[in-house]
Amino acid sequence: MTVLRKVWLAISSFRNDEEVLRTVEKARAFVPELFDCILIVDSEGTGRVPEAIRDRGWTDVEYRNYPENLGSGANLAERLKIAASAGADYIYALNHDGEIHPTVVRKLIEAVGGRPRLGAAYPLGYFTETRSYNLTGTRELPLPAKLVKAAPAEPIIPVYWSSSNGALYSLGPARESVLPCEGMWMAWEDLDYGWRLKDHGYEQILVTNAIFPDNQEYTVTTMGTIVRKPAWRAYYNIRNLVFAVRRSRNRPMYHAVVAFRLIGECILTLLLREEKFERLQMLLAGARDGYRSKTC
Repeated sequence: MTVLRKVWLAISSFRNDEEVLRTVEKARAFVPELFDCILIVDSEGTGRVPEAIRDRGWTDVEYRNYPENLGSGANLAERLKIAASAGADYIYALNHDGEIHPTVVRKLIEAVGGRPRLGAAYPLGYFTETRSYNLTGTRELPLPAKLVKAAPAEPIIPVYWSSSNGALYSLGPARESVLPCEGMWMAWEDLDYGWRLKDHGYEQILVTNAIFPDNQEYTVTTMGTIVRKPAWRAYYNIRNLVFAVRRSRNRPMYHAVVAFRLIGECILTLLLREEKFERLQMLLAGARDGYRSKTC
């Protein structure tokens, strides 16, 4: 396995005490084999996690708490900045409820050797409910999810972005102030960051033998596969997509894809989703605020 100077496990949280502590308990078995340090970035923490860290004598765990809810964009940015300032080379980013798969981490680490301008190495997402692999990030346009039934034969595929949950991020970009947009709060911050990495000359790869199971995102219906999210997420989903396009890809084709997705989401809402009126209101408000460049 390629030896990296320093890899931190960096976990995001918003008052997810028990899930975070379970994840840390499991992850500490891989310090220092895989991780030199475990970082937790929490929002509006209850105090339970730092108390447990002290009581259990976890000297290899770093905890940071913020008085406001950072959201996924600012949380990822903070994790990158903290680890970079401490001299780490990479973070393995994980959500509070993410699973530690040591084999996945090892394969990501093995894949990054000899890539001086690497921005990120991503595992291949496998959605257990749909029994499909996620190749959405192989396309630069923000088209609907590209799910396939067979894993690609190529061991490494260039991509434009992927989910931050389970990603191995290089901290070289962070040291050059190439960071996720903190104001996006929730949704598409990883797409926007992937575009920024590309624009600054950083390579991103999908490691196809590092298979990361996920059962949280997609549901199969008679009309195809749809994302399963609460009603309030509809606002941020369209607002941040519009904002990301205006910020990084302000071109007619990208705006056309956004319009296509907005119309498609309205149709899916009318036909399949619950809370139809609330969702439609959220979608229209999100599109309006995205074109006004509203964040947070």
